[in-house]
Amino acid sequence: MRRNPERLAWTVLLISLLICVALAISVPLAVRSFINDTVETASITLEAQAGVPLVYQPGQTAPTGVTGRQDNLPEQSTIRTDQNTQALLTIRARHDGPILLTVQIYGSIDLEILQAQSPRYSQSVQPYHVNLSMNRGQVRVNVAGNSNLDRSLDAHLVTPQAAADLEAGSYSFDVSNNEMQLKVRDGKATIRGAQGPILTLNPSQQTRVSLGDPPDETLSPEQNLIANGDFRQPLSNTWDVTGKIDPAHPDESLGMVTVISGSNESAALFQRTGTYHAETDLAQIIQQDDLTGLRSLKLYFVVQIDSQDVPLCGSQGSECPMMVQLDYQDINGNNHSYFQGFYADPDPGGVNPTSCVLCETHNEHIRVPLGVQWPFETGNLLTILSPGQITAIKFYASGHSYQSSISNIELLAEK
Repeated sequence: MRRNPERLAWTVLLISLLICVALAISVPLAVRSFINDTVETASITLEAQAGVPLVYQPGQTAPTGVTGRQDNLPEQSTIRTDQNTQALLTIRARHDGPILLTVQIYGSIDLEILQAQSPRYSQSVQPYHVNLSMNRGQVRVNVAGNSNLDRSLDAHLVTPQAAADLEAGSYSFDVSNNEMQLKVRDGKATIRGAQGPILTLNPSQQTRVSLGDPPDETLSPEQNLIANGDFRQPLSNTWDVTGKIDPAHPDESLGMVTVISGSNESAALFQRTGTYHAETDLAQIIQQDDLTGLRSLKLYFVVQIDSQDVPLCGSQGSECPMMVQLDYQDINGNNHSYFQGFYADPDPGGVNPTSCVLCETHNEHIRVPLGVQWPFETGNLLTILSPGQITAIKFYASGHSYQSSISNIELLAEK
């Protein structure tokens, strides 16, 4: 058998060249794919606001009760609550990264975090991914805008009735055994039911999806009667800042209201330091002349109390660190007001009243945790009031020294 060393040499050279070319192509592609596709679990935090939400983590049979705040929840965790529980779920890109999505949880809920992922490397072109599943309950979902993020965000929420793709905005979901209701406060949602066409909802639109059916046609939108309730515009355009002081102490400060901006929202901050009583007001005239034919009228906002020096709401129940007053006229033109107070520090002596003695309505003041954003919704005001015309709304802080804030104000009228 003859050997051909030249042929063997050329064969070795060609094989080496092919291996070199393959490595030159595959190694950069593999590195690029690794950098582009490697993900990590986003930072997931659950904060209890009232009651004790239960967290079922994957692989665990017994739940963990959250009494304060729990960080670093894993994917596939399930959150369950009863009707007396409120909680805030926050998903960040990383521990100190921007907020991707928040879920305000109301009452009884069954919510699973299917996916919450962030690209590990900044060179990746992949978006953030957040996928949630909810079998029952009521939530408000806020999805961050691209202007606050370094890449796009794919956000989805699935219920037994439908799947919703959510763009940047704010959305309300109410899910029962047979039906899902979705209201778009701000943003754009694409709804896919079990069958039928895909439905797209724009701001102020809503729909209802029954189990096994396609989404209903877009229902009558709600109208927000509040202007600049998100405080994205200057206060002077839409709100009046005033106040009152004790006439016996004319040198006392009225306090101030300023707009503070966070990563996803803005709030009106009430601040005052003083020795004697004063009140700091933020008011708006409402141009709504006719409420006839309305199905519902709901007031929603988020309140936070950082400090107060008068226990509960004072000796007359009127010195709350935050109070809302809704002015209206009945069908005969008589003026009335609806009041609701909020406080953080109780009265250790148990003497101060738990509602406003001097107010027309005597709703029990609501205690909220200090330094925590607390969402409040009235339910349908038409069941307790008989307004012919809404005339004004006022938020005010009262006492000696206080710091509190208000945000996301909505007075929603639905026909």
